[in-house]
Amino acid sequence: MRAAAALRAARPGADLPDPAFVEQLGRRLRQALEAEPDRRRLSRRRLLLGAGTAAAAAAAGGVAGVVGDRLATGLVKSPELVPADGAWTPVMAASAVPAGRAVRFSTGAIEGFVVNRGGRLQALSAVCTHLGCILQEAAAGQLVCPCHRTAFSAGGDVLYHELSHAPPPLPTLRTRVRDGVVEVLAR
Repeated sequence: MRAAAALRAARPGADLPDPAFVEQLGRRLRQALEAEPDRRRLSRRRLLLGAGTAAAAAAAGGVAGVVGDRLATGLVKSPELVPADGAWTPVMAASAVPAGRAVRFSTGAIEGFVVNRGGRLQALSAVCTHLGCILQEAAAGQLVCPCHRTAFSAGGDVLYHELSHAPPPLPTLRTRVRDGVVEVLAR
């Protein structure tokens, strides 16, 4: 069998593709190029990504509006984001967060930081409350906005800003440590 396969492969033109296959492939490519793109075709992944992004934006906008109103009237000091249909989601090992530091995490729907404040682990939103930019950790656990000169403390309070008025503090997330793993309440 091996010898027959080797002899067949040694024939002139054996390395060329089958003409029937080439014709069928050409027909399919011409049909795809000539056809009007079907804008209704949507993969499940793109649909879920779009729906998740829209839901997160709507939730963030609603929370920002309510929290902003309450902060302006002094009713809320540090808001807490609590999803309606949330579930405890593991984000990292508790040992991965050194004292005085903030470590980034993402659940897909939530961008956040887990901060270690004297052995107490707490999760904060990683989204700036001014323009929605994703914050970055700087020295001494400060969370800085790359879009404008604003920084938040590891507790979520505004440390400094160059805006006409101070943005609201960062929302906290419900956090727990279970079996050495930090979990946040998220969707």
